[in-house]
Amino acid sequence: MSTYLNGYTLLEKVRILLNEYSTAYAQAIDTAGKYQNSQIMDGINAAQRYLYNILFTRMPQLFEEEIALTGVSSVYTLPANFARLRYFKDSDGYQIFPIGTSQRKLTADTGSDRLYYRKGNTLVLDKPSLTDICTLVYYRKPREIEQGVSSAGGALSVTLATTSKAIIDYYNGLTIENITDSTVDVITDYTAARVCTVSNTWAASKYYGTVSDIPEMFHFLMIPRAVFEITGIFPMSKDFSRKTGYELFNEDLLGALRAYTGGDLDTYPEDIWTNYGEATIGYSVNLSD
Repeated sequence: MSTYLNGYTLLEKVRILLNEYSTAYAQAIDTAGKYQNSQIMDGINAAQRYLYNILFTRMPQLFEEEIALTGVSSVYTLPANFARLRYFKDSDGYQIFPIGTSQRKLTADTGSDRLYYRKGNTLVLDKPSLTDICTLVYYRKPREIEQGVSSAGGALSVTLATTSKAIIDYYNGLTIENITDSTVDVITDYTAARVCTVSNTWAASKYYGTVSDIPEMFHFLMIPRAVFEITGIFPMSKDFSRKTGYELFNEDLLGALRAYTGGDLDTYPEDIWTNYGEATIGYSVNLSD
């Protein structure tokens, strides 16, 4: 039995609600079913994004991160889980301010190390040849949930399936569960060759699932939401005359929000879907700074 609702376990539970479950389907040994595992995982990750958007709107500080970045010729590469900038600080702790690319003065004798502009997945200081260590405070986005079978492994390492992201450090800090051996690890490093550094010994042909990095209290809500993302229909309750799956999902989501905020949540279920303004559930948040 799994410790967490990891990617593999979520896939199993979604398949049960889709009325198409077997171990062979879950492990992709049999691919003749109506739903492919890749389609189900897309639905699970869409469900995770949906829940993240609700949580981020109301409690952005849950996703705040702070890291040190070293410049390479004044270029600072944003982390793989970057969603939104909070602020950028120099090595002395002073804020570096944004400018548009049309305002830059990146020449040999002009420019300022107190200004930066965004270029793709990087921040570029408006002064050449800098290698200072700067601090990035940002809001992270959730990494995609992954499941599959390992292609290789050994002491303190495991190579994920080719369906995983080939982006360096993408899964750093995520929990991964070895379904075959019933072990749990935290990925401390990840390479573009899909190799994870872990604390246990792995081998090839081990089924695994990564664990979502949104708060665990909301993980169960990905199951019915994924079914909706795949089919366009919420799973029905057992008693059709009382509640629809949509109503139950609504109530479960509101209950999880109330529990997570210590009950300091005065809203109605429909507000979750219709209120797009800045919200303060149990907190005072200013997204403009």
